[in-house]
Amino acid sequence: MKVCSLASSSKGNCTIVYNDDEILIVDMGITLKDLEEKLNILKLDINKVIGVVLSHEHSDHTKGVSALTKKYMVPIYCHFDAYEGVLKKTKLTGVSVVRFSFAGFRVGSFVVETFKVSHDVHCVGFNIYENHNKISIVTDLGYTTKDIVEKLYDSRLVILEANHDEQMVINGSYPPILKARILGRQGHLSNINSAKVVLDIAQHNVKQVLFAHLSEENNTPEICYETICDYLRSKGVEPNVHILLDIAKPCGLGPIFVIR
Repeated sequence: MKVCSLASSSKGNCTIVYNDDEILIVDMGITLKDLEEKLNILKLDINKVIGVVLSHEHSDHTKGVSALTKKYMVPIYCHFDAYEGVLKKTKLTGVSVVRFSFAGFRVGSFVVETFKVSHDVHCVGFNIYENHNKISIVTDLGYTTKDIVEKLYDSRLVILEANHDEQMVINGSYPPILKARILGRQGHLSNINSAKVVLDIAQHNVKQVLFAHLSEENNTPEICYETICDYLRSKGVEPNVHILLDIAKPCGLGPIFVIR
């Protein structure tokens, strides 16, 4: 199993999980043209795409699903509680969308498990398995719980939101209502809260984290990385020794993670 982030920001999010024969897309917040171009760079055949699993309805996670399914007949998967919102946002018909519950389900050779996270619309995180290998993807959540963090234990790779620096939000130019949304319990995970998750999962067999969904207005890769590293060091965890850390690119291709 391999994993690559194709885009990760407030403008668009898309990750692919793939092997020699199949490509599973997690969120499709980029255009079909962008997807086609990036798969071509990776020398991957778009006809091997077996489905798109959606975390929620927001356009930075669903932008390209309609064009993709219309051109390539790719099935779209979303949670029962997100179904109406996804149909409204994407203009898809129910025929194109497969609904799932919180029970695990199979898409090709991949097993997908989901868990609810706190956002201002119904949103889920993912555990994806191929054989005995597990990866986790969780973004768009205002806070974490013990149950959510435990879902990430034993993952070979965790893609985790580190959306904003709290002081940048507070001191920034956003209107108060938007600041409250971002900082609230149905908003997005801050750098420091992401660091607290990493501290926990580093002690439970997680060796690699990719920070995702960084705000281009209220964060920078440098601030994100330094904040998280400083926090981990203060707790006795040495970044890139005890746990490897990387940051997803907002628009470009990220590193390819080979999960064995």
